[in-house]
Amino acid sequence: GKKEKGINEFYDYDVALIKLRQKLTYDQTVRPICIPCTERTNQALRLPLSTTCQQQMQELLPAKDIKAMFVSELLKDSKKMLVRKEVYIKNGDKKTSCERDARFAPGYEKVKDISEVVTPRFLCTGGVDPYADPNTCKGDSGGPLIIHKRNRFIQVGVISWGVVDVCKNQKRWQEVPTHARDFHVNLFQVLPWLKDKLKDEDLDFL
Repeated sequence: GKKEKGINEFYDYDVALIKLRQKLTYDQTVRPICIPCTERTNQALRLPLSTTCQQQMQELLPAKDIKAMFVSELLKDSKKMLVRKEVYIKNGDKKTSCERDARFAPGYEKVKDISEVVTPRFLCTGGVDPYADPNTCKGDSGGPLIIHKRNRFIQVGVISWGVVDVCKNQKRWQEVPTHARDFHVNLFQVLPWLKDKLKDEDLDFL
């Protein structure tokens, strides 16, 4: 319970797995994605077989701004289409200011200690430094935060929540505020849970 601290909604460990009844058939539009801390991801990154989970995390999420992407649904000419949007994970000197902007989120204005809301389980994107990042929309939650490295796509996060709903009543001329940030569950931080739930899936976790 964090209600006594002024936190009515809390998104820590905001992650789920969906079990499909049938196996997917891979084609031009349906492809698998790598997940952290598996032998196959080591191979995809051309890392030594002895590479540990911690070393893989340092390779994918070093302490700096990291180019990443997410997929968002767009309505164009009454048709729904998916578009790729590039962002930067603030994992270096901009990380603290990125996380601090969570206080602008509805319901968090009176939170004194922002680490009560933005736990170590989150990655932060958005803002205008070093570049103006596009933001996620409300329906994007649950989608992957992806790093493209060595011609492979590796999921490092799950879209969770945002400070500003930039897609609601958005006018073309409206500027997105600099504190428009998005928070994603860091898959490296929920690995024990993933390993437990996926232990029968032959994923060769490190």
